[in-house]
Amino acid sequence: MKRIFVSFLGMGPDGEGYSELHYQMEGKPESISTEFVQRAEIEFLGSDSFDKIFILCTKESHDYSFHDLRDELNNLCIDRQKIKHVPINNIETIKHAWELFDKINSLINNGDRLVLDLTHGFRSLSIILSAALNFILKSKSKITLEHVFYGQESFSDDNKGYIIDMKDFYIINEWADGVGRLVDNADAGKLAALADSDSNLHFSHLDDETLINSLQDLTGTLKNIKVNRIARKTEAALDVIKSCLADSEGAERELLKLIENKFQPLTAKSSGKYDREYFLLQIRIIEMLIEHKLFMQAFTTMREFIGSIGMIGAPDNYTENMNDNNTADIRPHYADLFIRMIRYSEKKFSVKEKEEDKHFKLKNSIFSQIDRIGMLEEFKTISKKLLNVRDGFDHAWTGKGDKAVEKIGDFKTIADEAVECFGKLVNQLIDHEIIK
Repeated sequence: MKRIFVSFLGMGPDGEGYSELHYQMEGKPESISTEFVQRAEIEFLGSDSFDKIFILCTKESHDYSFHDLRDELNNLCIDRQKIKHVPINNIETIKHAWELFDKINSLINNGDRLVLDLTHGFRSLSIILSAALNFILKSKSKITLEHVFYGQESFSDDNKGYIIDMKDFYIINEWADGVGRLVDNADAGKLAALADSDSNLHFSHLDDETLINSLQDLTGTLKNIKVNRIARKTEAALDVIKSCLADSEGAERELLKLIENKFQPLTAKSSGKYDREYFLLQIRIIEMLIEHKLFMQAFTTMREFIGSIGMIGAPDNYTENMNDNNTADIRPHYADLFIRMIRYSEKKFSVKEKEEDKHFKLKNSIFSQIDRIGMLEEFKTISKKLLNVRDGFDHAWTGKGDKAVEKIGDFKTIADEAVECFGKLVNQLIDHEIIK
Protein backbone atom coordinates (compact mmCIF):
# COMPACT_ATOMS: atom_id res chain seq x y z
CA MET A 1 0.00 0.00 0.00
CA LYS A 2 1.62 3.25 -1.19
CA ARG A 3 0.78 6.81 -0.33
CA ILE A 4 0.53 8.83 -3.54
CA PHE A 5 0.41 12.60 -4.05
CA VAL A 6 -0.93 13.92 -7.38
CA SER A 7 -1.05 17.58 -8.34
CA PHE A 8 -1.22 19.89 -11.35
CA LEU A 9 1.37 22.64 -11.72
CA GLY A 10 0.37 25.87 -13.43
CA MET A 11 2.11 29.12 -14.27
CA GLY A 12 0.08 31.55 -12.18
CA PRO A 13 -2.07 34.51 -13.24
CA ASP A 14 -0.92 35.86 -16.60
CA GLY A 15 1.89 33.30 -16.60
CA GLU A 16 3.88 35.22 -13.98
CA GLY A 17 4.05 32.64 -11.22
CA TYR A 18 2.24 32.49 -7.88
CA SER A 19 2.40 34.76 -4.85
CA GLU A 20 4.39 33.60 -1.84
CA LEU A 21 1.95 32.90 0.96
CA HIS A 22 1.83 31.54 4.49
CA TYR A 23 -0.71 28.72 4.10
CA GLN A 24 -3.09 27.67 6.83
CA MET A 25 -4.92 24.37 7.14
CA GLU A 26 -7.32 23.30 9.88
CA GLY A 27 -5.49 21.65 12.76
CA LYS A 28 -2.02 22.53 11.45
CA PRO A 29 0.47 25.32 12.26
CA GLU A 30 0.99 27.95 9.59
CA SER A 31 3.41 27.02 6.79
CA ILE A 32 6.52 28.91 5.88
CA SER A 33 6.12 31.41 3.07
CA THR A 34 6.08 29.56 -0.23
CA GLU A 35 5.03 30.06 -3.83
CA PHE A 36 3.89 26.46 -4.08
CA VAL A 37 0.76 25.18 -2.35
CA GLN A 38 2.02 21.64 -2.97
CA ARG A 39 4.98 22.28 -0.69
CA ALA A 40 2.71 23.43 2.15
CA GLU A 41 0.36 20.45 1.75
CA ILE A 42 3.17 17.91 1.79
CA GLU A 43 4.77 19.61 4.78
CA PHE A 44 1.46 19.53 6.67
CA LEU A 45 0.99 15.80 6.02
CA GLY A 46 4.60 14.76 6.67
CA SER A 47 7.15 14.85 3.87
CA ASP A 48 8.48 11.39 4.69
CA SER A 49 5.02 9.79 4.43
CA PHE A 50 4.79 9.77 0.62
CA ASP A 51 6.05 7.02 -1.65
CA LYS A 52 5.46 8.90 -4.91
CA ILE A 53 4.78 12.54 -5.76
CA PHE A 54 3.39 13.06 -9.25
CA ILE A 55 3.36 16.59 -10.67
CA LEU A 56 1.36 16.95 -13.90
CA CYS A 57 2.75 19.73 -16.09
CA THR A 58 2.37 21.08 -19.57
CA LYS A 59 5.66 21.80 -21.32
CA GLU A 60 5.26 25.49 -20.47
CA SER A 61 4.58 24.99 -16.75
CA HIS A 62 7.38 22.42 -16.51
CA ASP A 63 9.92 24.80 -18.00
CA TYR A 64 8.68 27.72 -15.94
CA SER A 65 8.50 26.29 -12.42
CA PHE A 66 8.83 22.51 -12.06
CA HIS A 67 12.48 22.66 -11.06
CA ASP A 68 11.79 25.37 -8.48
CA LEU A 69 9.01 23.23 -6.95
CA ARG A 70 11.28 20.19 -6.89
CA ASP A 71 13.98 22.20 -5.12
CA GLU A 72 11.49 23.30 -2.45
CA LEU A 73 10.39 19.69 -1.95
CA ASN A 74 14.02 18.66 -1.68
CA ASN A 75 14.33 21.20 1.15
CA LEU A 76 11.79 18.99 2.97
CA CYS A 77 14.31 16.15 2.65
CA ILE A 78 12.26 14.37 -0.02
CA ASP A 79 14.30 12.08 -2.26
CA ARG A 80 14.35 13.42 -5.84
CA GLN A 81 13.53 9.92 -7.09
CA LYS A 82 10.11 10.15 -5.45
CA ILE A 83 9.23 13.34 -7.35
CA LYS A 84 7.97 12.51 -10.82
CA HIS A 85 7.21 14.95 -13.62
CA VAL A 86 4.18 13.75 -15.62
CA PRO A 87 3.96 15.56 -18.99
CA ILE A 88 0.46 16.50 -20.22
CA ASN A 89 -0.89 18.40 -23.22
CA ASN A 90 -2.91 21.55 -23.16
CA ILE A 91 -6.51 20.40 -23.58
CA GLU A 92 -7.49 21.48 -27.08
CA THR A 93 -9.39 18.38 -28.28
CA ILE A 94 -11.44 15.57 -26.77
CA LYS A 95 -8.52 13.27 -27.57
CA HIS A 96 -6.29 15.34 -25.28
CA ALA A 97 -8.94 15.09 -22.56
CA TRP A 98 -9.05 11.27 -22.77
CA GLU A 99 -5.26 11.08 -22.82
CA LEU A 100 -5.16 13.05 -19.55
CA PHE A 101 -7.92 10.88 -18.05
CA ASP A 102 -5.97 7.71 -18.88
CA LYS A 103 -2.73 9.20 -17.60
CA ILE A 104 -4.22 10.08 -14.20
CA ASN A 105 -5.78 6.63 -13.96
CA SER A 106 -2.42 4.96 -14.75
CA LEU A 107 -0.74 6.64 -11.78
CA ILE A 108 -2.91 4.87 -9.20
CA ASN A 109 -2.79 1.18 -8.30
CA ASN A 110 -4.98 -1.08 -6.18
CA GLY A 111 -4.55 -0.41 -2.48
CA ASP A 112 -3.02 3.07 -2.84
CA ARG A 113 -3.68 5.86 -0.36
CA LEU A 114 -4.39 8.93 -2.44
CA VAL A 115 -3.85 12.65 -1.83
CA LEU A 116 -4.90 15.00 -4.64
CA ASP A 117 -4.30 18.68 -5.08
CA LEU A 118 -6.52 20.39 -7.67
CA THR A 119 -5.55 24.00 -6.97
CA HIS A 120 -4.09 24.50 -10.45
CA GLY A 121 -6.58 22.24 -12.22
CA PHE A 122 -8.35 25.11 -13.94
CA ARG A 123 -10.80 25.05 -16.86
CA SER A 124 -11.43 21.53 -18.19
CA LEU A 125 -8.69 19.99 -16.03
CA SER A 126 -10.91 19.98 -12.95
CA ILE A 127 -13.68 18.17 -14.86
CA ILE A 128 -11.27 15.51 -16.12
CA LEU A 129 -9.65 15.08 -12.71
CA SER A 130 -13.04 14.67 -11.02
CA ALA A 131 -14.14 12.10 -13.60
CA ALA A 132 -10.85 10.22 -13.29
CA LEU A 133 -11.07 10.20 -9.49
CA ASN A 134 -14.62 8.80 -9.51
CA PHE A 135 -13.51 6.16 -12.01
CA ILE A 136 -10.53 5.19 -9.84
CA LEU A 137 -12.72 4.84 -6.75
CA LYS A 138 -15.09 2.54 -8.66
CA SER A 139 -12.65 0.50 -10.73
CA LYS A 140 -9.68 -0.09 -8.42
CA SER A 141 -9.82 -2.07 -5.20
CA LYS A 142 -9.08 -0.83 -1.70
CA ILE A 143 -8.31 2.76 -2.71
CA THR A 144 -8.23 5.14 0.24
CA LEU A 145 -9.00 8.74 -0.70
CA GLU A 146 -7.29 10.67 2.10
CA HIS A 147 -7.50 14.27 0.88
CA VAL A 148 -8.54 16.40 -2.10
CA PHE A 149 -6.93 19.80 -1.50
CA TYR A 150 -7.70 23.21 -2.92
CA GLY A 151 -5.50 26.16 -2.04
CA GLN A 152 -6.47 29.81 -2.36
CA GLU A 153 -5.31 33.25 -1.35
CA SER A 154 -6.94 34.98 1.60
CA PHE A 155 -9.48 37.63 0.66
CA SER A 156 -8.39 39.82 3.55
CA ASP A 157 -4.64 39.24 3.93
CA ASP A 158 -2.33 39.32 0.91
CA ASN A 159 0.30 37.27 2.73
CA LYS A 160 -1.93 34.36 3.72
CA GLY A 161 -3.51 31.44 1.93
CA TYR A 162 -5.92 28.71 2.93
CA ILE A 163 -5.94 25.01 2.09
CA ILE A 164 -9.38 23.41 2.11
CA ASP A 165 -9.94 19.65 2.04
CA MET A 166 -12.68 18.97 -0.54
CA LYS A 167 -12.64 15.19 -0.10
CA ASP A 168 -16.20 15.01 1.20
CA PHE A 169 -17.55 16.33 -2.11
CA TYR A 170 -16.11 13.23 -3.79
CA ILE A 171 -16.98 10.80 -1.02
CA ILE A 172 -20.59 11.99 -1.14
CA ASN A 173 -21.00 10.05 -4.39
CA GLU A 174 -19.78 6.89 -2.67
CA TRP A 175 -22.35 7.35 0.09
CA ALA A 176 -25.04 8.05 -2.49
CA ASP A 177 -24.02 4.86 -4.29
CA GLY A 178 -24.21 2.97 -1.00
CA VAL A 179 -27.73 4.24 -0.38
CA GLY A 180 -28.60 3.44 -4.00
CA ARG A 181 -27.52 -0.16 -3.53
CA LEU A 182 -29.56 -0.39 -0.35
CA VAL A 183 -32.67 1.05 -1.99
CA ASP A 184 -32.33 -0.77 -5.34
CA ASN A 185 -30.86 -4.12 -4.26
CA ALA A 186 -31.57 -4.40 -0.52
CA ASP A 187 -27.78 -4.46 -0.08
CA ALA A 188 -26.40 -2.61 2.96
CA GLY A 189 -22.89 -3.91 2.36
CA LYS A 190 -21.39 -0.79 0.81
CA LEU A 191 -22.81 1.48 3.52
CA ALA A 192 -21.25 -0.82 6.12
CA ALA A 193 -17.91 -0.75 4.28
CA LEU A 194 -17.97 3.05 4.10
CA ALA A 195 -18.77 3.25 7.81
CA ASP A 196 -15.78 1.01 8.54
CA SER A 197 -13.47 3.15 6.39
CA ASP A 198 -12.06 6.61 6.92
CA SER A 199 -14.43 7.97 4.26
CA ASN A 200 -17.13 9.14 6.61
CA LEU A 201 -16.22 12.60 7.87
CA HIS A 202 -19.22 14.56 6.63
CA PHE A 203 -22.06 12.08 7.02
CA SER A 204 -22.04 11.52 10.74
CA HIS A 205 -25.63 10.21 10.79
CA LEU A 206 -25.32 7.77 7.89
CA ASP A 207 -22.14 6.62 9.63
CA ASP A 208 -24.14 5.79 12.77
CA GLU A 209 -23.26 2.26 13.88
CA THR A 210 -26.77 1.60 15.19
CA LEU A 211 -28.28 2.66 11.86
CA ILE A 212 -25.91 0.49 9.82
CA ASN A 213 -26.54 -2.52 12.05
CA SER A 214 -30.32 -2.09 11.86
CA LEU A 215 -30.24 -1.79 8.06
CA GLN A 216 -28.06 -4.90 7.75
CA ASP A 217 -30.42 -6.71 10.09
CA LEU A 218 -33.43 -5.64 8.00
CA THR A 219 -31.94 -6.53 4.61
CA GLY A 220 -30.71 -9.85 5.98
CA THR A 221 -34.21 -10.63 7.23
CA LEU A 222 -35.66 -9.62 3.86
CA LYS A 223 -33.26 -11.80 1.87
CA ASN A 224 -33.72 -14.73 4.24
CA ILE A 225 -37.49 -14.40 3.83
CA LYS A 226 -38.31 -14.20 7.52
CA VAL A 227 -41.69 -12.63 6.75
CA ASN A 228 -42.97 -12.53 10.31
CA ARG A 229 -39.95 -10.52 11.43
CA ILE A 230 -39.74 -8.00 8.58
CA ALA A 231 -42.24 -5.46 9.93
CA ARG A 232 -40.54 -5.48 13.33
CA LYS A 233 -37.06 -5.11 11.81
CA THR A 234 -38.32 -2.33 9.53
CA GLU A 235 -39.83 -0.40 12.42
CA ALA A 236 -36.58 -0.72 14.36
CA ALA A 237 -34.58 0.64 11.41
CA LEU A 238 -37.05 3.46 10.78
CA ASP A 239 -36.92 4.51 14.44
CA VAL A 240 -33.16 4.93 14.11
CA ILE A 241 -33.59 6.82 10.82
CA LYS A 242 -36.09 9.21 12.41
CA SER A 243 -33.64 9.87 15.21
CA CYS A 244 -30.90 10.63 12.66
CA LEU A 245 -33.24 12.85 10.63
CA ALA A 246 -33.98 15.00 13.68
CA ASP A 247 -30.76 16.98 13.32
CA SER A 248 -29.48 16.05 9.85
CA GLU A 249 -29.51 18.45 6.94
CA GLY A 250 -28.66 18.89 3.28
CA ALA A 251 -27.54 15.94 1.19
CA GLU A 252 -27.32 13.57 4.14
CA ARG A 253 -30.93 14.29 5.08
CA GLU A 254 -32.01 13.65 1.50
CA LEU A 255 -30.29 10.24 1.50
CA LEU A 256 -31.83 9.32 4.85
CA LYS A 257 -35.29 10.27 3.55
CA LEU A 258 -34.69 8.09 0.50
CA ILE A 259 -34.09 5.09 2.78
CA GLU A 260 -37.08 5.96 4.94
CA ASN A 261 -39.42 6.26 1.95
CA LYS A 262 -38.18 2.98 0.49
CA PHE A 263 -38.78 0.80 3.54
CA GLN A 264 -41.79 2.59 5.05
CA PRO A 265 -44.24 0.33 3.12
CA LEU A 266 -42.86 -2.70 4.98
CA THR A 267 -44.18 -1.51 8.32
CA ALA A 268 -47.40 -2.96 9.68
CA LYS A 269 -49.05 -3.27 13.04
CA SER A 270 -48.78 -6.97 13.69
CA SER A 271 -51.65 -8.65 15.53
CA GLY A 272 -50.01 -12.05 15.21
CA LYS A 273 -53.05 -13.21 13.21
CA TYR A 274 -53.60 -14.05 9.58
CA ASP A 275 -55.40 -10.78 8.97
CA ARG A 276 -55.66 -7.98 6.43
CA GLU A 277 -52.42 -6.27 7.47
CA TYR A 278 -50.47 -9.52 7.38
CA PHE A 279 -51.51 -10.42 3.83
CA LEU A 280 -51.01 -6.89 2.49
CA LEU A 281 -47.55 -6.86 4.05
CA GLN A 282 -46.75 -10.16 2.36
CA ILE A 283 -47.70 -8.67 -1.00
CA ARG A 284 -45.55 -5.56 -0.37
CA ILE A 285 -42.59 -7.78 0.52
CA ILE A 286 -43.07 -9.82 -2.66
CA GLU A 287 -43.20 -6.61 -4.73
CA MET A 288 -39.97 -5.37 -3.18
CA LEU A 289 -38.20 -8.68 -3.73
CA ILE A 290 -39.27 -8.65 -7.40
CA GLU A 291 -38.12 -5.04 -7.75
CA HIS A 292 -34.71 -6.05 -6.37
CA LYS A 293 -34.62 -9.07 -8.74
CA LEU A 294 -34.42 -11.42 -5.76
CA PHE A 295 -36.54 -13.95 -7.62
CA MET A 296 -35.86 -17.02 -5.52
CA GLN A 297 -36.84 -15.12 -2.37
CA ALA A 298 -39.87 -13.65 -4.13
CA PHE A 299 -41.18 -17.05 -5.27
CA THR A 300 -40.49 -18.54 -1.85
CA THR A 301 -42.56 -15.77 -0.26
CA MET A 302 -45.32 -16.39 -2.81
CA ARG A 303 -45.40 -20.04 -1.81
CA GLU A 304 -45.64 -18.96 1.82
CA PHE A 305 -48.45 -16.57 0.87
CA ILE A 306 -50.49 -19.48 -0.56
CA GLY A 307 -49.93 -21.48 2.61
CA SER A 308 -50.91 -18.47 4.73
CA ILE A 309 -54.18 -18.14 2.83
CA GLY A 310 -54.83 -21.76 3.75
CA MET A 311 -54.28 -20.98 7.41
CA ILE A 312 -57.48 -18.91 7.35
CA GLY A 313 -59.31 -22.24 7.30
CA ALA A 314 -57.33 -23.84 10.12
CA PRO A 315 -58.83 -24.13 13.64
CA ASP A 316 -58.76 -20.93 15.67
CA ASN A 317 -56.16 -22.17 18.13
CA TYR A 318 -53.68 -22.35 15.23
CA THR A 319 -54.51 -18.95 13.76
CA GLU A 320 -54.99 -16.68 16.75
CA ASN A 321 -51.24 -16.23 17.25
CA MET A 322 -48.84 -17.25 14.49
CA ASN A 323 -45.93 -16.66 16.87
CA ASP A 324 -47.21 -19.26 19.37
CA ASN A 325 -44.51 -21.89 19.73
CA ASN A 326 -47.04 -24.43 21.03
CA THR A 327 -48.71 -24.61 17.60
CA ALA A 328 -45.59 -24.05 15.48
CA ASP A 329 -45.22 -27.74 14.61
CA ILE A 330 -48.82 -28.14 13.40
CA ARG A 331 -49.34 -24.94 11.37
CA PRO A 332 -47.02 -26.00 8.51
CA HIS A 333 -49.09 -29.17 8.00
CA TYR A 334 -52.19 -27.08 7.26
CA ALA A 335 -50.23 -24.67 5.05
CA ASP A 336 -48.48 -27.42 3.04
CA LEU A 337 -51.71 -29.36 2.60
CA PHE A 338 -53.50 -26.26 1.28
CA ILE A 339 -50.67 -25.58 -1.16
CA ARG A 340 -51.13 -29.09 -2.59
CA MET A 341 -54.91 -28.58 -2.77
CA ILE A 342 -54.41 -25.39 -4.79
CA ARG A 343 -51.65 -26.82 -6.97
CA TYR A 344 -53.19 -30.11 -8.09
CA SER A 345 -56.52 -31.08 -9.61
CA GLU A 346 -58.76 -33.34 -7.57
CA LYS A 347 -57.85 -36.26 -9.87
CA LYS A 348 -54.14 -35.87 -9.09
CA PHE A 349 -54.57 -34.93 -5.47
CA SER A 350 -54.43 -37.60 -2.81
CA VAL A 351 -55.03 -37.21 0.91
CA LYS A 352 -53.15 -39.29 3.43
CA GLU A 353 -55.18 -40.86 6.19
CA LYS A 354 -53.62 -38.65 8.86
CA GLU A 355 -54.50 -35.56 6.75
CA GLU A 356 -58.18 -36.33 6.29
CA ASP A 357 -59.41 -34.18 9.17
CA LYS A 358 -57.26 -31.21 8.12
CA HIS A 359 -58.33 -31.63 4.50
CA PHE A 360 -62.01 -31.67 5.50
CA LYS A 361 -61.61 -28.44 7.50
CA LEU A 362 -59.75 -26.63 4.68
CA LYS A 363 -62.02 -27.95 1.93
CA ASN A 364 -65.15 -26.76 3.71
CA SER A 365 -63.79 -23.39 4.75
CA ILE A 366 -61.25 -21.30 2.87
CA PHE A 367 -61.06 -23.52 -0.25
CA SER A 368 -64.84 -23.34 -0.76
CA GLN A 369 -64.92 -19.65 0.15
CA ILE A 370 -62.39 -18.80 -2.56
CA ASP A 371 -64.49 -20.82 -5.00
CA ARG A 372 -67.68 -18.99 -4.00
CA ILE A 373 -66.14 -15.56 -4.61
CA GLY A 374 -65.10 -16.68 -8.09
CA MET A 375 -61.32 -16.64 -7.58
CA LEU A 376 -60.45 -20.34 -7.31
CA GLU A 377 -59.51 -21.12 -10.91
CA GLU A 378 -57.43 -17.96 -11.35
CA PHE A 379 -55.71 -18.56 -8.01
CA LYS A 380 -55.01 -22.22 -8.85
CA THR A 381 -53.65 -21.36 -12.35
CA ILE A 382 -51.12 -18.76 -11.23
CA SER A 383 -50.20 -20.77 -8.14
CA LYS A 384 -49.32 -23.80 -10.25
CA LYS A 385 -47.07 -21.65 -12.46
CA LEU A 386 -45.22 -20.01 -9.59
CA LEU A 387 -44.83 -23.25 -7.63
CA ASN A 388 -43.27 -24.91 -10.69
CA VAL A 389 -40.78 -22.05 -10.89
CA ARG A 390 -40.03 -22.28 -7.16
CA ASP A 391 -39.39 -26.03 -7.53
CA GLY A 392 -37.02 -25.18 -10.35
CA PHE A 393 -34.88 -23.14 -7.99
CA ASP A 394 -34.61 -26.17 -5.73
CA HIS A 395 -33.53 -28.35 -8.65
CA ALA A 396 -31.15 -25.71 -10.08
CA TRP A 397 -32.54 -25.74 -13.61
CA THR A 398 -33.13 -21.98 -13.55
CA GLY A 399 -29.47 -21.04 -13.88
CA LYS A 400 -28.39 -23.48 -16.59
CA GLY A 401 -28.60 -23.63 -20.35
CA ASP A 402 -28.75 -21.12 -23.16
CA LYS A 403 -32.20 -19.87 -22.16
CA ALA A 404 -31.29 -18.81 -18.62
CA VAL A 405 -31.77 -15.12 -19.44
CA GLU A 406 -35.13 -15.83 -21.06
CA LYS A 407 -36.20 -17.69 -17.93
CA ILE A 408 -35.49 -14.60 -15.84
CA GLY A 409 -37.86 -12.71 -18.07
CA ASP A 410 -40.46 -15.45 -17.53
CA PHE A 411 -39.96 -15.17 -13.77
CA LYS A 412 -40.82 -11.48 -13.90
CA THR A 413 -43.97 -12.07 -15.96
CA ILE A 414 -45.21 -14.85 -13.68
CA ALA A 415 -44.31 -12.88 -10.57
CA ASP A 416 -46.21 -9.81 -11.76
CA GLU A 417 -49.25 -11.96 -12.62
CA ALA A 418 -49.10 -13.55 -9.17
CA VAL A 419 -48.94 -10.20 -7.37
CA GLU A 420 -51.95 -8.96 -9.34
CA CYS A 421 -53.90 -12.13 -8.52
CA PHE A 422 -52.89 -12.05 -4.84
CA GLY A 423 -53.97 -8.44 -4.50
CA LYS A 424 -57.32 -9.17 -6.10
CA LEU A 425 -57.82 -12.24 -3.89
CA VAL A 426 -57.03 -10.40 -0.67
CA ASN A 427 -59.37 -7.53 -1.58
CA GLN A 428 -62.15 -10.01 -2.32
CA LEU A 429 -61.57 -11.84 0.97
CA ILE A 430 -61.70 -8.50 2.79
CA ASP A 431 -64.86 -7.41 0.97
CA HIS A 432 -66.56 -10.70 1.91
CA GLU A 433 -65.30 -10.36 5.51
CA ILE A 434 -63.42 -13.65 5.27
CA ILE A 435 -60.35 -11.85 6.56
CA LYS A 436 -60.47 -8.70 8.63
